[in-house]
Amino acid sequence: MTKILTMTAKGQITIPKETREALGLRAGDQLVWSVLGNEVVITPKNIDFRELAGLLGDPPAGKASLQELDEAVMEAAGQHVSGLGNMRDDAA
Repeated sequence: MTKILTMTAKGQITIPKETREALGLRAGDQLVWSVLGNEVVITPKNIDFRELAGLLGDPPAGKASLQELDEAVMEAAGQHVSGLGNMRDDAA
């Protein structure tokens, strides 16, 4: 779902109704605004942890170092952002 939004003179944008409904957003919900390169990613702050299950794949056998965890998170985030780029290409 790709939409073109217009920013007001005060820097405000309106999240389209279809997007709010698809994400279950309501008035008062907090969003996280992230700039990745020349793109903006907006995500709900209050994510249900059940939605995160499996995001990083199967848990490793045994203990993992902090560096291994960081690498797994960065890889998963990169795959997620790459998928967002594909969505944009599909809409063009």
